[in-house]
Formats: sequence, structure tokens, C-alpha cells
Amino acid sequence: MNALIPALAATVVLGVTSASPVEAGSHAEVTRGRFDTTPAGEDRDFDIKGRAVMIRKDAGGGRTIVVSVARGLEPNTTYGSHVHNAPCATGGGGHYQHIVGGVVDDENEIWPTLHTNRRGVAVAKATHDHRARPDAQSIVIHDGDGVRIACLDLT
Repeated sequence: MNALIPALAATVVLGVTSASPVEAGSHAEVTRGRFDTTPAGEDRDFDIKGRAVMIRKDAGGGRTIVVSVARGLEPNTTYGSHVHNAPCATGGGGHYQHIVGGVVDDENEIWPTLHTNRRGVAVAKATHDHRARPDAQSIVIHDGDGVRIACLDLT
């Protein structure tokens, strides 16, 4: 299963980048990272592994694409997953918002929601029509009650 995650992530990321080519003369920034189970996640007996990539494009007014792959979650379950505005070492901060202090929804925030399969593996993608600022620093996976069970720094 460990070998499957990088292969699946590469396939998904290649699909994202080939389906959304960077326009000539435009700039794209790619950040990525690996999920680590938080102490709260360990207390709940999770061992979450996975990867994510964020592609921030300037062209056309800006665009952000996030793709996440995670395993070690409960089967057939939906997990909230959000881009956060601080690194994991400081707890991840709050949800990143395109309009700070604006509406809490999947248009103003970046929510690559995870829906696991029968093996507890999930692939998620979120696309937004704005370029995420530098304060989009991490991705946090939340358990059903909001507890942060995994975190990934986008570097």
C-alpha cells in the first residue's frame, strides 16, 4: 500500500497539470508536502500518511489547485480538509481565506474534502479562481468533530 500512495499522487498531480497547463508567459508556484499524524490523531489511533500539492497560477486573474492523497483514515468516511494559514509546527493556525474575515465556505476557503474508500484511502482536489497568497501554508485533516488529526506543510 505504501508504494500505491506515491504512484496515485503522481497520477493525480500529472492529471491536474496536464489538464491545466501553465499558459505561456505565466508564472506558477508549486508547493507540496507530506501529511504527519498530529498527537491528537495518534491519541485516536490514526497513522495517517499521504501527500499534497498546491499549484498557484498567475494567469487569467489567478488560479489555485490543490490535490491531496491520504491513507490511514477510517473506511467509507468523509473528512474535512482545509488549507490553513500557518505552519503545522504552530498548530496550523486558522483556515486560509481568500477574503480574510469573509464567508466560511468552500469558495472563500480551500477545502480539498477527503472521501475515503473501503481501505481508508482518499484522493481530493479543490480548484479556485484566485491565486492563494503566501499565507496558505499548510493543509489540515479534521476528524468528524473538528479535531486536527493530520497536518502537512506546503513548502
